[in-house]
Amino acid sequence: MAFSKRSIFRESAIQKYLRRQEQGVLLRVISPPAFLLLWIVVVFFLGAIGLTWLVELPISLTGQGIIMEQNQQGDSKIVAALFFSPDQQGQLHRGQPVNLNVGSTANGLTGSIASVETQKISPEEARQRFNLQGALVQVVTGPSIVAFVDIKSASSTRIYVGSVCAAQVRIGSQRVLSLLPGFNQFLKG
Repeated sequence: MAFSKRSIFRESAIQKYLRRQEQGVLLRVISPPAFLLLWIVVVFFLGAIGLTWLVELPISLTGQGIIMEQNQQGDSKIVAALFFSPDQQGQLHRGQPVNLNVGSTANGLTGSIASVETQKISPEEARQRFNLQGALVQVVTGPSIVAFVDIKSASSTRIYVGSVCAAQVRIGSQRVLSLLPGFNQFLKG
């Protein structure tokens, strides 16, 4: 019996079969609703990153001080003498906003830095210069830089003269994104 070299398949059918084999087969890994949900999650994640890029948190220095009355040329005004460590002197500048909390109450006073002294003072020097006695002695425990704050006047401000206050001086702000590990280096460089 003689075998013929003719194929039982048509030439066009073979070509069509070979072309189909060359085409990539796309697998359907996830269903369309899951794919849509995945895109929604990605958009939400990118929106959250964008929001953390835009939102800024204030950076502040904290210090303690006393509220006192300052007499200048027959005019008296209420100021706060705040004590900061000497290494914070470069961050304190005239005009920076200050929030003051007097004693253990939530009474808040506001003002701005009027001046920052350049010379360090010792605790003993601070006690003599500002007449610190009793509980006020504990305000200054080491060498300090003094910053004077003009307190925005209110009718009840005079009752706080001689009181200890805690201060927060706003020195700047930082993006929320910089608080996440690794992003701080990305934002600086």
